[in-house]
Amino acid sequence: MMDRDRSLLDLRPVLATEPAQTDAETFLHQTLRPVLKLQNAAILDVVAADVAKRIPGFATFDPADQNHRLVRLMKQDARMKRVVLGLVLGMLTAEERAYALANEAEVRRRIGMLATERVASQTGAIAERVATA
Repeated sequence: MMDRDRSLLDLRPVLATEPAQTDAETFLHQTLRPVLKLQNAAILDVVAADVAKRIPGFATFDPADQNHRLVRLMKQDARMKRVVLGLVLGMLTAEERAYALANEAEVRRRIGMLATERVASQTGAIAERVATA
């Protein structure tokens, strides 16, 4: 195994995983979930910086409205999707990257879904970052 790959694997948190039925589920639980957890602060920072620039007054909105706007941003903004995708793909080993490229549509869909859930569940943390930006 290459040094870079070993270093990337060593950085990842160990998560309790559910039994997987398919290769896609195995990739989700053993690779994507730990990478997204590792990159959580970076994802929140990127989303907050974008929101601070593009949605004036976000920190003063009602929490439900903040959540709705964040979910919409994560689902509809192509640039944000690409940035988050890059944050995740950059943390994959060579073997994982090869799998992701061979299964691009499924991996992109799962990353988008997981990142959206992660951002939506941390609306307050993003609002705090926006307020101090």
